[in-house]
Amino acid sequence: MRNSLLYLTCALWMTGLTQSWAQTDYPSRPVRLVVSSAAGGTGDTMARAVSRLVERGLNGSIVVDNRPGASGIIAAQIVARAEPNGYTLLHTSSQLVTNVATGRKLPYDVSKDFVPVGNIATAEGYLVLVNAGLGVNSVKELIEVAKTRTLSYGSPGLGNPIHFTTAAFNLRAGTTMTHVPYKGLAPALTAVISGEIQVLFAPPIATRAFVESGKLRVLASVSSERISSMPAVPTMEELGFKGFTFIGGWQAWMAPAGTPPAILAKLHGAMTEAAGSDELRAFIRGGGYVPDGRGQKEFHVQMMSDLKLFKALAQKAHIKVD
Repeated sequence: MRNSLLYLTCALWMTGLTQSWAQTDYPSRPVRLVVSSAAGGTGDTMARAVSRLVERGLNGSIVVDNRPGASGIIAAQIVARAEPNGYTLLHTSSQLVTNVATGRKLPYDVSKDFVPVGNIATAEGYLVLVNAGLGVNSVKELIEVAKTRTLSYGSPGLGNPIHFTTAAFNLRAGTTMTHVPYKGLAPALTAVISGEIQVLFAPPIATRAFVESGKLRVLASVSSERISSMPAVPTMEELGFKGFTFIGGWQAWMAPAGTPPAILAKLHGAMTEAAGSDELRAFIRGGGYVPDGRGQKEFHVQMMSDLKLFKALAQKAHIKVD
């Protein structure tokens, strides 16, 4: 009996020692960053920019794995089921909570199966974009056209924050534009540029080049203040849409629940260092985002606050995904 207890004690001690060593040695192999957006989308662009700098802080490598589709559910499910050892992470947007707000059945529990690594950036707001050939030059003209003919707007998927925001615009403007979901922002951009759809709300980080080339026309921004990188673009508030400002626009990293605190701390430290660099701050601000860096506890509070707001909007705009 004594030998058995001694063996068990030693085994537990060795297990703890092994885990402690593994965390100290982290990362000893490439980290897989599962991205919920398609290549070329906002999330993908942000993930690649951040991961390059986080690699330096970790003294390791990060492999970006794009898993778009189903409004980010595919990517989230992969990470929720992964071993909580810091080698499989999720780069996601606020669609992680909008999916909950739509009432859809999810193969994971957002509040139980994930733990935040930290928030990288918060969006200043979306741009209100139209196909250049639509022939409208203002939000007022867009509303007039939308009330006389059938227009379609795109989003990166059902229940995505862009879907929520444009549905809210429909409510405020009294229009009935038809929603067309895509598997990511990149295909939605392709669709609005080609004229397959006429309207798209999207962040500057993924769309400015198309605006500058004349392929898309920007009418306004859904932000509390004018977007710093596009000061000539008026806000919806300025155009008379009082209180119509963007909510929940963030880009964050999540880990499977149960990931050791030491690993989360190391990841967040590298993320904070990256977010504070002049290189990344310039990139983030140029894309219509504000560098953030909030850690686990603060960001969890933000997530739950956003979820409450999105649930209220989903009910008002009749956004529900079975």
